[in-house]
Amino acid sequence: MNPQEETTWQGIRRKDGRVFERYYKEQFKTFFVAAYTYVKDTRLAEEIVNDVFMRIWEGAGTIVIETSLKSYIYRAVINGSLNELEKIRRKGWQQLDAGRGEENGFEERVMEDNELKVRLYRAIDELPEQCRKVFKMSRFEELKQQEIADQLGISIKTVKNHITYALKRLGKVLADWNSLYLCLFIVKEIFRRGH
Repeated sequence: MNPQEETTWQGIRRKDGRVFERYYKEQFKTFFVAAYTYVKDTRLAEEIVNDVFMRIWEGAGTIVIETSLKSYIYRAVINGSLNELEKIRRKGWQQLDAGRGEENGFEERVMEDNELKVRLYRAIDELPEQCRKVFKMSRFEELKQQEIADQLGISIKTVKNHITYALKRLGKVLADWNSLYLCLFIVKEIFRRGH
Protein backbone atom coordinates (compact mmCIF):
# COMPACT_ATOMS: atom_id res chain seq x y z
CA MET A 1 0.00 0.00 0.00
CA ASN A 2 1.11 3.53 -0.64
CA PRO A 3 1.34 5.85 2.41
CA GLN A 4 -2.02 7.49 1.72
CA GLU A 5 -3.80 4.13 1.44
CA GLU A 6 -2.02 2.89 4.55
CA THR A 7 -3.27 5.92 6.51
CA THR A 8 -6.81 5.37 5.20
CA TRP A 9 -6.72 1.66 6.03
CA GLN A 10 -5.44 2.28 9.54
CA GLY A 11 -8.24 4.81 10.05
CA ILE A 12 -10.82 2.27 8.92
CA ARG A 13 -9.30 -0.37 11.21
CA ARG A 14 -9.61 2.11 14.11
CA LYS A 15 -13.31 2.48 13.16
CA ASP A 16 -12.89 6.14 12.21
CA GLY A 17 -16.23 6.78 10.52
CA ARG A 18 -15.06 9.98 8.82
CA VAL A 19 -12.12 8.25 7.15
CA PHE A 20 -14.35 5.39 6.02
CA GLU A 21 -17.04 7.73 4.67
CA ARG A 22 -14.52 9.87 2.82
CA TYR A 23 -12.91 6.84 1.16
CA TYR A 24 -16.33 5.42 0.28
CA LYS A 25 -17.41 8.67 -1.38
CA GLU A 26 -14.11 9.05 -3.25
CA GLN A 27 -14.05 5.48 -4.57
CA PHE A 28 -17.72 4.51 -4.94
CA LYS A 29 -17.98 5.45 -8.62
CA THR A 30 -14.92 3.40 -9.59
CA PHE A 31 -16.22 0.28 -7.87
CA PHE A 32 -19.79 0.86 -9.07
CA VAL A 33 -18.59 0.98 -12.71
CA ALA A 34 -16.66 -2.27 -12.16
CA ALA A 35 -19.72 -4.03 -10.77
CA TYR A 36 -22.04 -2.59 -13.41
CA THR A 37 -19.73 -3.85 -16.17
CA TYR A 38 -20.60 -7.36 -15.01
CA VAL A 39 -24.20 -7.24 -13.81
CA LYS A 40 -25.64 -4.50 -16.09
CA ASP A 41 -28.07 -3.46 -13.35
CA THR A 42 -27.74 -0.18 -11.45
CA ARG A 43 -29.47 -1.28 -8.26
CA LEU A 44 -27.61 -4.60 -8.10
CA ALA A 45 -24.24 -2.92 -8.78
CA GLU A 46 -24.90 -0.46 -5.92
CA GLU A 47 -25.84 -3.33 -3.59
CA ILE A 48 -22.69 -5.25 -4.44
CA VAL A 49 -20.43 -2.27 -3.74
CA ASN A 50 -22.27 -1.36 -0.53
CA ASP A 51 -22.09 -4.97 0.65
CA VAL A 52 -18.32 -5.07 0.06
CA PHE A 53 -17.81 -1.80 1.96
CA MET A 54 -19.95 -3.03 4.86
CA ARG A 55 -17.90 -6.22 5.08
CA ILE A 56 -14.72 -4.11 5.04
CA TRP A 57 -16.07 -1.92 7.86
CA GLU A 58 -17.30 -4.83 9.97
CA GLY A 59 -14.24 -7.03 9.45
CA ALA A 60 -11.49 -4.40 9.32
CA GLY A 61 -9.88 -5.71 12.49
CA THR A 62 -9.34 -9.19 11.04
CA ILE A 63 -8.87 -8.50 7.31
CA VAL A 64 -5.32 -8.85 6.03
CA ILE A 65 -4.58 -6.88 2.85
CA GLU A 66 -1.40 -7.91 1.05
CA THR A 67 -1.85 -5.71 -2.03
CA SER A 68 -3.41 -2.24 -2.07
CA LEU A 69 -6.71 -1.37 -0.43
CA LYS A 70 -8.16 -0.41 -3.80
CA SER A 71 -7.08 -3.70 -5.41
CA TYR A 72 -8.50 -5.66 -2.49
CA ILE A 73 -11.90 -3.95 -2.75
CA TYR A 74 -11.89 -4.16 -6.55
CA ARG A 75 -11.34 -7.93 -6.40
CA ALA A 76 -14.10 -8.28 -3.79
CA VAL A 77 -16.50 -6.29 -6.00
CA ILE A 78 -15.69 -8.45 -9.05
CA ASN A 79 -16.14 -11.64 -7.04
CA GLY A 80 -19.42 -10.32 -5.66
CA SER A 81 -20.58 -9.50 -9.19
CA LEU A 82 -19.71 -12.97 -10.47
CA ASN A 83 -21.48 -14.53 -7.50
CA GLU A 84 -24.62 -12.52 -8.27
CA LEU A 85 -24.53 -13.62 -11.91
CA GLU A 86 -24.18 -17.21 -10.74
CA LYS A 87 -27.17 -16.83 -8.39
CA ILE A 88 -29.25 -15.39 -11.24
CA ARG A 89 -28.24 -18.30 -13.46
CA ARG A 90 -29.11 -20.90 -10.81
CA LYS A 91 -32.40 -19.26 -9.98
CA GLY A 92 -33.33 -19.17 -13.65
CA TRP A 93 -32.55 -22.84 -14.15
CA GLN A 94 -34.60 -23.74 -11.07
CA GLN A 95 -37.55 -21.84 -12.49
CA LEU A 96 -37.17 -23.66 -15.79
CA ASP A 97 -36.97 -27.01 -14.01
CA ALA A 98 -40.18 -26.17 -12.15
CA GLY A 99 -41.86 -25.65 -15.51
CA ARG A 100 -42.68 -22.00 -14.94
CA GLY A 101 -43.03 -19.67 -17.90
CA GLU A 102 -44.63 -20.29 -21.24
CA GLU A 103 -41.67 -19.21 -23.33
CA ASN A 104 -39.23 -21.84 -22.10
CA GLY A 105 -37.04 -21.60 -25.18
CA PHE A 106 -36.50 -17.88 -24.66
CA GLU A 107 -35.96 -18.24 -20.91
CA GLU A 108 -33.48 -21.05 -21.47
CA ARG A 109 -31.48 -18.84 -23.84
CA VAL A 110 -31.46 -16.07 -21.23
CA MET A 111 -30.10 -18.48 -18.62
CA GLU A 112 -27.45 -19.76 -21.02
CA ASP A 113 -26.60 -16.15 -21.81
CA ASN A 114 -26.01 -15.41 -18.11
CA GLU A 115 -23.95 -18.57 -17.63
CA LEU A 116 -21.78 -17.74 -20.61
CA LYS A 117 -21.29 -14.19 -19.36
CA VAL A 118 -20.08 -15.59 -16.02
CA ARG A 119 -17.62 -17.83 -17.87
CA LEU A 120 -16.40 -15.00 -20.09
CA TYR A 121 -15.91 -12.53 -17.24
CA ARG A 122 -14.09 -15.18 -15.19
CA ALA A 123 -11.86 -15.86 -18.19
CA ILE A 124 -11.16 -12.12 -18.48
CA ASP A 125 -10.21 -11.99 -14.79
CA GLU A 126 -7.83 -14.92 -15.30
CA LEU A 127 -5.86 -13.15 -18.05
CA PRO A 128 -2.34 -12.00 -17.10
CA GLU A 129 -2.52 -8.61 -15.36
CA GLN A 130 -1.20 -6.40 -18.18
CA CYS A 131 -3.18 -8.31 -20.81
CA ARG A 132 -6.37 -7.96 -18.74
CA LYS A 133 -5.76 -4.24 -18.27
CA VAL A 134 -5.24 -3.69 -22.02
CA PHE A 135 -8.27 -5.78 -22.93
CA LYS A 136 -10.58 -3.95 -20.51
CA MET A 137 -9.33 -0.56 -21.66
CA SER A 138 -10.05 -1.61 -25.25
CA ARG A 139 -13.40 -3.32 -24.76
CA PHE A 140 -14.96 -1.70 -21.70
CA GLU A 141 -13.49 1.80 -21.78
CA GLU A 142 -13.53 1.86 -25.61
CA LEU A 143 -10.06 3.36 -25.86
CA LYS A 144 -8.16 3.21 -29.15
CA GLN A 145 -4.95 1.19 -29.34
CA GLN A 146 -2.77 4.30 -29.45
CA GLU A 147 -4.53 5.75 -26.37
CA ILE A 148 -3.91 2.51 -24.47
CA ALA A 149 -0.26 2.44 -25.55
CA ASP A 150 0.21 6.05 -24.44
CA GLN A 151 -1.48 5.56 -21.07
CA LEU A 152 0.44 2.38 -20.24
CA GLY A 153 3.74 3.43 -21.77
CA ILE A 154 3.94 0.42 -24.10
CA SER A 155 4.15 0.04 -27.87
CA ILE A 156 1.05 -0.25 -30.04
CA LYS A 157 2.36 -3.65 -31.18
CA THR A 158 2.33 -4.83 -27.55
CA VAL A 159 -1.25 -3.58 -27.20
CA LYS A 160 -2.25 -5.55 -30.33
CA ASN A 161 -0.50 -8.66 -29.02
CA HIS A 162 -2.33 -8.43 -25.68
CA ILE A 163 -5.71 -8.04 -27.39
CA THR A 164 -5.02 -10.93 -29.77
CA TYR A 165 -3.94 -13.16 -26.88
CA ALA A 166 -7.03 -12.21 -24.84
CA LEU A 167 -9.39 -12.95 -27.74
CA LYS A 168 -7.76 -16.35 -28.28
CA ARG A 169 -8.11 -17.24 -24.60
CA LEU A 170 -11.73 -16.11 -24.53
CA GLY A 171 -12.37 -17.99 -27.77
CA LYS A 172 -11.46 -21.20 -25.93
CA VAL A 173 -14.21 -20.46 -23.40
CA LEU A 174 -16.68 -20.25 -26.27
CA ALA A 175 -15.32 -23.22 -28.21
CA ASP A 176 -16.87 -25.86 -25.97
CA TRP A 177 -20.14 -24.02 -25.51
CA ASN A 178 -23.16 -25.94 -26.76
CA SER A 179 -25.16 -23.12 -28.30
CA LEU A 180 -23.62 -21.71 -31.46
CA TYR A 181 -26.42 -19.14 -31.78
CA LEU A 182 -25.85 -17.94 -28.24
CA CYS A 183 -22.08 -17.81 -28.68
CA LEU A 184 -22.42 -15.66 -31.75
CA PHE A 185 -24.86 -13.36 -29.97
CA ILE A 186 -22.67 -12.97 -26.89
CA VAL A 187 -19.52 -12.41 -28.91
CA LYS A 188 -21.32 -9.76 -30.93
CA GLU A 189 -22.66 -8.13 -27.76
CA ILE A 190 -19.48 -8.17 -25.70
CA PHE A 191 -16.90 -7.78 -28.43
CA ARG A 192 -18.88 -5.57 -30.82
CA ARG A 193 -16.22 -2.86 -30.58
CA GLY A 194 -13.36 -3.37 -33.01
CA HIS A 195 -9.75 -3.38 -31.94
